Amino acid sequence: MIKKISFLLLTLLVITACKNQKEEHKFLIKKQDKDNDSIYLLEKEENTKAFSLESLKGKWELKKSSKSGDSKTYNFELLDSEFILNDGICDASFEIDTIHNLEYHVEGHFYNHSLKEEMKTLEDKLYDLFEININTFQGVITMKCSPPFHKIYVFGDDLVVWYSGNYFHFTKKSEKPKELLFKCKENDNGKSRYDDALNKTCVCNENTFNNAYKIFYKESPDYLKTSLLEELPQQNREWKAKDADVSYRWILQDTLKIDMYFQGGENYYVFYKNNDNKIEYKEYLSLP
Repeated sequence: MIKKISFLLLTLLVITACKNQKEEHKFLIKKQDKDNDSIYLLEKEENTKAFSLESLKGKWELKKSSKSGDSKTYNFELLDSEFILNDGICDASFEIDTIHNLEYHVEGHFYNHSLKEEMKTLEDKLYDLFEININTFQGVITMKCSPPFHKIYVFGDDLVVWYSGNYFHFTKKSEKPKELLFKCKENDNGKSRYDDALNKTCVCNENTFNNAYKIFYKESPDYLKTSLLEELPQQNREWKAKDADVSYRWILQDTLKIDMYFQGGENYYVFYKNNDNKIEYKEYLSLP
């Protein structure tokens, strides 16, 4: 009986020891995996330009491709969280990875090579093709589009995509600022907005209210345009827009006053002919 009890205790001790050893092995594996993940973290150098989504927003065009004989023209646009390729071939939301380094995304790209060899190959290709230094890497933009536009690599002010040995270099499309037809002068009398609500005075090279209003409507910011009437009414009119109560009032047919009552304040516009017989308007802003 004593021998049986001793045997059972010994067996129990062996099972417990094996279980503890397995748990310890699992912990070591998890710790090792966690430690290995740390080698893929993107290190931010002090002199490196900080990543900015705002600087990436806009239209991008293909500058150079490694694919000879490719007649396709690629261009895309990045909005707040939307990627649009070639005016709608792919329209998808995107995510940005600025945590992992370039090695994390490159590993396995060049088959049957070590990570060190892969990075050296990529470094040579990007510099030889586009004169891009891989040390300027800032992150990756990912979206659910067909390759090669499933990943876009950010290198400073340059964007690069690659797939199956083909590389594409994109630069931001420069857009000339539109010349405004209403020339404006800010109010600089030194008074506060509470003492003088006049914000600016603007004049255009038109001498009719209809033509001047068309320009005013076209050049207005979106938040105003959604509340303004597209066509100038020829008689007094009041209407309730989505974001404001708006009234158009004519005074002796030679002055137009537009009042806009927003929840956060009021805008007033007074149109008239100046001494040069040109349409001019004054913008007044009233704080709540």
